[in-house]
Amino acid sequence: MKRLIMAMGLILFMASFAKAQGGRQMGTPDQRAERQIAQLETLKLSAEQKTKLKEVFIWSAKRVDSVRTTLTDGGDFQALRAKMAPLQAETTTKVNALLNDEQKKAYEAILEERRARMRNN
Repeated sequence: MKRLIMAMGLILFMASFAKAQGGRQMGTPDQRAERQIAQLETLKLSAEQKTKLKEVFIWSAKRVDSVRTTLTDGGDFQALRAKMAPLQAETTTKVNALLNDEQKKAYEAILEERRARMRNN
């Protein structure tokens, strides 16, 4: 009986620990937008650009959340990727519309670096 109780306790502990990990914690759309703007520090954005970019990133994060909730399967990476690609392209277009030519080149370099990291993972 003692072993059964200990085994159940261990299972409960592991389940609660796994749930607490929950994969990557993404945060709210506002928090994610702030992180994205912080990652673009090298672009030397003006205050106005930061405000407009934050709106774009919040819009994008809400759309991403919407796509993720519609794909209830959770394991269908290809379906998620197919739905996310147009959204990412639209976000990039909106971001580029807010940047000057020099910033656009630097932004593209940042995106290419991210793509390279994703390919290597």
